[in-house]
Amino acid sequence: MASILIVDDDIGIRTNLQEILESEGHGVISLMTAEDALSCITKDEPDLILLDFKLPGMDGLKCLAHIKEYNSHIPVIIITSHADVSSAVTAMKLGAWDYIEKPFNLDKITLIVQKALDDKHKDEQIAYLQKEKNEYLGFNEIIGNSDKIKDIFKFVHQVANSPRTTVLIQGETGTGKELVARAIHYNSARASKPFIEVNCSAFQEPLLEAELFGYEAGAFTGAIRRKKGLLELAHRGTFFLDEIGDMDIVLQSKLLKVIEDQSFRRVGGTKEIKVDTRIISATSRDLENKILENTFQKELYYRLNVASITLPPLRERKGDVLLLAEHFLKQYNAEFKKSIKGLNPDAEILLSEHSWPGNIRELKNIIERAVLFEETNYLSLKSISPYVSSINRKTYNNKTEFDIPPGGVSLIEIEKSLIEKALDCTDGNQTRAAKLLKISRETLKYRMRKFNIKFTTNKS
Repeated sequence: MASILIVDDDIGIRTNLQEILESEGHGVISLMTAEDALSCITKDEPDLILLDFKLPGMDGLKCLAHIKEYNSHIPVIIITSHADVSSAVTAMKLGAWDYIEKPFNLDKITLIVQKALDDKHKDEQIAYLQKEKNEYLGFNEIIGNSDKIKDIFKFVHQVANSPRTTVLIQGETGTGKELVARAIHYNSARASKPFIEVNCSAFQEPLLEAELFGYEAGAFTGAIRRKKGLLELAHRGTFFLDEIGDMDIVLQSKLLKVIEDQSFRRVGGTKEIKVDTRIISATSRDLENKILENTFQKELYYRLNVASITLPPLRERKGDVLLLAEHFLKQYNAEFKKSIKGLNPDAEILLSEHSWPGNIRELKNIIERAVLFEETNYLSLKSISPYVSSINRKTYNNKTEFDIPPGGVSLIEIEKSLIEKALDCTDGNQTRAAKLLKISRETLKYRMRKFNIKFTTNKS
């Protein structure tokens, strides 16, 4: 179902076209003048426009120029008489998608309209693929030789061969859940279609609903024109819901309907939109515990958990730490145009012995900073140690013990360092950082002000 605007001063033609297109399930608006059409598209942008060449006032050619200036991606089909075919060809050179001649061949109209809409949808998907081309993260980014990493490779291959199966990826923050989701997508039959992602913890419920499902013009204050949702853009591809455990329970019901019916309605809309997409979700939360707390739907959990894997924290795959460090070193050497050859032995020991509470993300951030500021041919202890705690932490029977260096430590500096590390591990997400530190978000914000901590996420 698409939204189509018909612009023609002949009421008979408008009515005829509207009946044909509505019988195909499209939403249709019909107008008589170019001026009305230009006013309309700024409020309710259509998916396609049928534009008569000869109109009262502004003609179709000038109207086409204004439409293309406003949004060059809206396909415009020119309506013309046989006598004006040469002018229609000129219009195509100026950006019209095609033309149809009066009197109409009804079958031909529906075919041309459908092909234009299919091409537009392909263009939208290609735009997303191009956007993420440089961000592609598949098997090349899943680094390691440990048995647990080999299990992940096996899981990805198995699930990729079943392109409709829903997948749940569990694990601590920073363990690489998004990388596994992308690897599944790019090794499946859906690889040529979009991989669309959204972080459920980054939006409040009304905004997340609008992002997922899109909205119609006038659905809420500020909804000036129709917007397609991310689910619609993920048609025939993969839709990745990160931190699904943070989704509002009301919205969970709507997501469950999408999985069960493979359809949804835009916010403020009445028509069902069909979508074929594989759902992959990820969480750092204990969803079974959230079910007991009545904050996560049991039915949705079962739907999401058809195939599941729990990613190991970095502290359980210590043998992979230096492999990952070398990988990130190469990555940031290229980015910062440096030629650092490796890590010196002291730096390797420090990285190997660290407990990695922030997992792979913490290691990546540390190597990025170290490469940026390193002035020698090897990453040194000096460039790495400021970002790795100098206190060796040991845990016995849920008790945390610290070895205090002979020269003593500053409790204030330790507290400040832990807050900075928690923010670093969560890419600046204060809610998740507070949970890592087992304090309230308000307490975290107070202490950030107290220590003058201003954190900016590394993500672009």
